[in-house]
Amino acid sequence: MSNKDIDIDQFDPRLAAAYARQEDKEQQYDDWAASYDADLVDDLDYVAWRDAGDIFAGLADDRSQRVLDVACGTGLAGEYLQSLGYQQLDGADFSREMLARAKERGVYQALWQHDFTTPKQLEQAYDALLCVGLFSFAVNGAAWRQLDMEPEVNRQARLHGFRIEQVVAADYIRKEGIDARVLVIRR
Repeated sequence: MSNKDIDIDQFDPRLAAAYARQEDKEQQYDDWAASYDADLVDDLDYVAWRDAGDIFAGLADDRSQRVLDVACGTGLAGEYLQSLGYQQLDGADFSREMLARAKERGVYQALWQHDFTTPKQLEQAYDALLCVGLFSFAVNGAAWRQLDMEPEVNRQARLHGFRIEQVVAADYIRKEGIDARVLVIRR
């Protein structure tokens, strides 16, 4: 199934455009970077970065851990983690302009561009990672269910020696009624 099977017109036009467009997502997010935080956080009550950060902090209490913020966007989650005491933060995103915004926050030790539809060989190991919103495009976890993500995530977990410990419901974009799932994955 794909997002073509979901009525995206029910969403705010900015979200509908992001969810509908399949080609050149990098350019789309580059174009959106300047107003992304205002559009989502201020206008639509986007809270996933904070809710996921709180769940993360409750599970990863060692604030000296090396943390990778996957799909870091403008750096909201990284900035929040830093406010909670995490200091060794790196970030990766596929949008150059989002990375430029993240860099302005001054919380990441390293930032790099990466297309997450392709594998990445990391030069260093991380103790933990946080990934907020990478699989999002629909309401009530539809990206997870309708794209049938669970079997592939479980397959990859087994292949690489990880396990999905729990799936936690969280808020995502409150004014749109969109919730999220936080996966707790451990080695």
